[in-house]
Amino acid sequence: MAIKVVKKTLVSFLLALLVFQYALADELITSQPAEVTVPARTIPPPVGVSPEMLEIVKNRRIPPTIPVPGSTEAWLELQAAFDAPGEAQGRFAAERNKVSFEVKDIAGVRTYFVTPEKLNDRWKDHVFVHTHGGAFVFGGGDSVLREAVWIANGLGVKVASVDYRRPPLHPFPAAVDDAVAVWLDVIEDQDPAGTVLFGTSAGGNIALATTLRLKQLGKPLPGAIFAGTPATDLEGTSDTWYTLEGLDPLGQRDGVIAGTFAIYAADADRSDPLLSPVNGDLAGFPPTILISGTRDLLLSDTVRMHRALRSAAVTADLHIYDGQSHGDYINGIITDLPESDDALRELNEFFEAHLNK
Repeated sequence: MAIKVVKKTLVSFLLALLVFQYALADELITSQPAEVTVPARTIPPPVGVSPEMLEIVKNRRIPPTIPVPGSTEAWLELQAAFDAPGEAQGRFAAERNKVSFEVKDIAGVRTYFVTPEKLNDRWKDHVFVHTHGGAFVFGGGDSVLREAVWIANGLGVKVASVDYRRPPLHPFPAAVDDAVAVWLDVIEDQDPAGTVLFGTSAGGNIALATTLRLKQLGKPLPGAIFAGTPATDLEGTSDTWYTLEGLDPLGQRDGVIAGTFAIYAADADRSDPLLSPVNGDLAGFPPTILISGTRDLLLSDTVRMHRALRSAAVTADLHIYDGQSHGDYINGIITDLPESDDALRELNEFFEAHLNK
């Protein structure tokens, strides 16, 4: 009898303790501020990277804050200043990797056709479609060659890179409309189920948004998508835009990047899935592979997109590289980089597994 009393007393005590813990947790949650101020701290170099990647990290410099242009003319001047070194790097990447290219007008859209020196037998009859990065405003012209060359040379596949219209003269939805037009032209000559749509950063956003638009139009979807460190929420500010500020040469969202988002969206509702794909109806989406890094300001945007895809029962792989900032994996176009080779291997295996399946 005494044992039963002890047991009942113990159960009552544990229940009371549990109720107290819940009450305490609720009080802490409601009483703590939404914002947290983190003291200044020193970040050591990452340990889980190759010697080549470590040199890149050690030599990083965070660029100074640039004033946000206040007029269309000022935006065009900044665009030209940003694009010039990117175009030079694109041409250098093509020459270094022995990749040829020609510029064509496809469905009224300026498009770069990029061909590697050697085609992979698996992809020799394929053309992959590319939407370039550059915060929606930058990265056009020969700059598109940087990632296009990386994929063309790394996978041994021909690439059609969409040099889409950009703000400040051509805001949303011009870029998506151009990508849709080129996509529909390309798949006239090949099976869409054997075609990849890919891009990094703003290009990752546009690749995802283009797929959502194709779905809305009832048009054939890609066989697979590669969205590298994509901007997926132009309405809110995902966590790592703040938590990783100071570690990524991209700088910060506040300022010029926020300005590019504003002139790209123009008067459109930024919650629109074609601007913020994380909000989209992702049911039936193609298999998607996403890449980011532990020092990438867009890590949270990438992670959130991956979770949204998985919640919609979409096949989706997420690869996070230690120590990498925004788009670091593409540096393999200008220097030998094991992490770049590893990313290409993952992409090749993913496409091998899912195209034409």
